[in-house]
Amino acid sequence: MLCVGLTGGLGSGKSTAGDIFRSLGVHVTDSDAVGRNLMQPGQAVYDEIVHHFGPEILLPADAHGQQQLNRPALARIAFADGRVEELNSIVHPAVIAAQAKWVEEVGTQDPDAIAMVESALLFETKYGGGPVPAPSGDAEDREIAAAVATTCWQTRFDRMVLITARDDIKIHRYVSRIAAGRTLTPAERIQLQDDARRRLAAQIPDEVKSPLSDYVIENNGDIDTLTLTIRRVYAALRSSAATLARHTQ
Repeated sequence: MLCVGLTGGLGSGKSTAGDIFRSLGVHVTDSDAVGRNLMQPGQAVYDEIVHHFGPEILLPADAHGQQQLNRPALARIAFADGRVEELNSIVHPAVIAAQAKWVEEVGTQDPDAIAMVESALLFETKYGGGPVPAPSGDAEDREIAAAVATTCWQTRFDRMVLITARDDIKIHRYVSRIAAGRTLTPAERIQLQDDARRRLAAQIPDEVKSPLSDYVIENNGDIDTLTLTIRRVYAALRSSAATLARHTQ
């Protein structure tokens, strides 16, 4: 089995790419969906978030007496108040553990499979494994090493696929997704654009992640162009999975 990381910054089109890979037969798990499930009432992650950030990040009780997390309020606290890492330290270890269990199950069921973990923060997270050895080299190499030295992506994946896009396109996609067809006031649009920039600033830039990735897919165009490129990457991943399966038999 080949374990692949699929990542990309906010607005890159990573989730769309994941859907295309899934349509080609790749097993894909969405980190956001895993995280949302773990943040439901009754889950240990939910309890820890409420304990750490306080009851103000809860919605009023529903008909079943449960209080869901107010995710927009929690996001505002995390990003606007500089507390992203506090939230990550609660959520990421649990999500990564769930992903590892899922990958193991996929491999047990289908040794020839491609298991793909889709997440925006595969390079950024410092949880889930040991540190990556820092490469030697010039100042640029050391800068890249500093950006990822505390992460564990190399110990988790056989291949890494990065989806990129220009920042103006990323911001436009983010604003459009949040607006969901609603006409925004100028003030609302500016606020969402600023929010997108803050979120992008919290992620490692594409120019740092690109040389560390096995495949870089630019998504500045239409869906047909993206699909064509993904088909080519899938063919290469399928070949790698077959080779790995032969060597492990």
